[in-house]
Formats: sequence, structure tokens, C-alpha cells
Amino acid sequence: MEKELSEMTLEELWERFPIFLAAHDDRWKDSFCEIEKTLTGRLSDYPVERISHIGSTAIQDIWAKNIVDVLVEISQSVDMKDVARILEQNGFTVMSFEANRISLNQGYTEN
Repeated sequence: MEKELSEMTLEELWERFPIFLAAHDDRWKDSFCEIEKTLTGRLSDYPVERISHIGSTAIQDIWAKNIVDVLVEISQSVDMKDVARILEQNGFTVMSFEANRISLNQGYTEN
């Protein structure tokens, strides 16, 4: 049986999902807005401080990896594990967990 994505090393993930750069695409902003709307709805019971479009796709007119990166900042009073659990129930995969940071991905599968 293959490893779960969350069990793979960075090297294994890079091999499975190589990074390619693409010319800027204005649809990335639209994708972020869709993701932001979804996250706002799913996390409506939690005090979200801010949802930001980050990474190379957020910068106009540069080549970027064709992946929309999103940062969700939550109140320190919230248990991040609860937020991660909600996101997992809605199609996200926890990739790593640290004291003040959880990295989740959506759209990637073992296949």
C-alpha cells in the first residue's frame, strides 16, 4: 500500500508533484476569491482574523507555480486542531502540524 500524502517526505512529494512555472493567469485571483468564500462559510463558527492570497500566484505579472496558496489566520483563542478537523471534513489534507501552524492541501491525492 502506498503512503498517505501526509506521511510522505518533501522529496517524495516533489517527485510526485513536480513544480512547473506558468505565465501569470488572472483566473488565480478568481480561484482565491472562491476559496476564500468557501473557507469563510466553513469556518463561520470560528473567529477568523484574516484570509490572504499569498505566494507567487498573488503577485501580478510574474511567472508562478500554478497553485493558489492561501493563509488563514485564526484567533489565538481557537484550537487549531478543531479548525483543521473542519477543513479535513471538507476535502483538505493535513500535511504538517506544528505548535502554531498547520499546513493543509486540497486537490492532491495519492493517485
